[in-house]
Amino acid sequence: MKRMTSLFRACSLRLLLLAVLLAAGCSSNVPGEDEVTDSGALPPVRVQVAKAQRITLRPTLDLVGTITPIPERTAVISPQVGGWVQQLHVVEGESVQAGAPLVDLEPRLAQSALQRARAVVAEKCAVVRRLQRGYLPQEIAGARQDAGKAAATASGLRNELAALKGLLDRNEISAVLYQTKADALKAAEATQASAKERVKLLEAGTRPEMVDEAQGQLDAAKADLAQANLNLQWCTISSPIDGVVVQMLARRGQFFDRAVPLVTVMDLSQVFVQLRIPSRDFGKVRRGSQVEIRLTSLPDRTFHGQVTRISGQADPLTGNVVVFASLPNEDLLLRPELNCQARIWLPEVANVLAVPLAAVADHSGTPVVTVIRAGQAYEVEVETGVETHQRAEIRKGLSPGDIVATEGGYGLPDGCPVQVIERK
Repeated sequence: MKRMTSLFRACSLRLLLLAVLLAAGCSSNVPGEDEVTDSGALPPVRVQVAKAQRITLRPTLDLVGTITPIPERTAVISPQVGGWVQQLHVVEGESVQAGAPLVDLEPRLAQSALQRARAVVAEKCAVVRRLQRGYLPQEIAGARQDAGKAAATASGLRNELAALKGLLDRNEISAVLYQTKADALKAAEATQASAKERVKLLEAGTRPEMVDEAQGQLDAAKADLAQANLNLQWCTISSPIDGVVVQMLARRGQFFDRAVPLVTVMDLSQVFVQLRIPSRDFGKVRRGSQVEIRLTSLPDRTFHGQVTRISGQADPLTGNVVVFASLPNEDLLLRPELNCQARIWLPEVANVLAVPLAAVADHSGTPVVTVIRAGQAYEVEVETGVETHQRAEIRKGLSPGDIVATEGGYGLPDGCPVQVIERK
């Protein structure tokens, strides 16, 4: 019973609306509310129309993006040795070339370490040269003389100890005196043996392992010298890339430890625009998709690029996927963190039935178009597909060649007479 009542009310409202429209001549855009034709019939409603036809659509996706630097073109520069800032060569916003000095650190400690390293290398070089050259005849003769002196000393003590042995047996000397001489003889014999070994060593020449050991010490000293020289070079901090100084944290007299950021340099000749693609459109965006960028401050300038990177995961809260489009920026107008209007060109859709976007209306949530047949308007439900800024794909409800109203046709009752005033 309730369903019948609802239907009755809906039919009554529809009939009332039809009566009002007929009384007004089907449309309020007819000049003169009381104007009628000579025969007494209601005047037709003026409409603009277009023809449904098969074409190729090039849809786009309009988004808001953010200009960001390319990570590989960004250098965050830190000192490789700790020190105090002595001089600043650049300021923020200044363009620099690769190798240009940015900051100088106090170099005196590094210079002192370099001098010490040079002295050690010189010492080790002398040792290696001496060992490679071998022992001089004067050194060998001196060693022989030392050995002869040691032998004479040992022989004298040996004779003296023999004489003291008789006195000790007759208790004419103390045992302590005899033992002192015996210890002195042992020391002299040890010195004699060492002198003999040294003579043999000098006469045999330098052993290869001694030369190798000295050479190894020299190599280590040279490595320390290279490190000291590098530390001195690191006191001048240079830019590794061409770019713009976007951040300068150093101040004169300030101490910075190693690996603490000092300067940030960005190569802005090419930048990224970061875009968040809704999940429903993510499958349409690919690497290489063309992108157009506009800035609010430069409304007449369009920047062109293409999608080069797509994030590997979606935002867990929104489901959006971040993509990055690369843009040339030779004149440096695109600066990081600027917002921009972006348009991504999606893949073409060929051979689809389409009508102007203005011909499609919404009737209680259902897309409809007004079809013109024999000078009369009829509302038709349709199923839409891909849309561009000018046209909409019609998947169901129309056929090629159908004439649809693009202006003035919405809300007309079926069979309302119309007059085509323009065809686009």
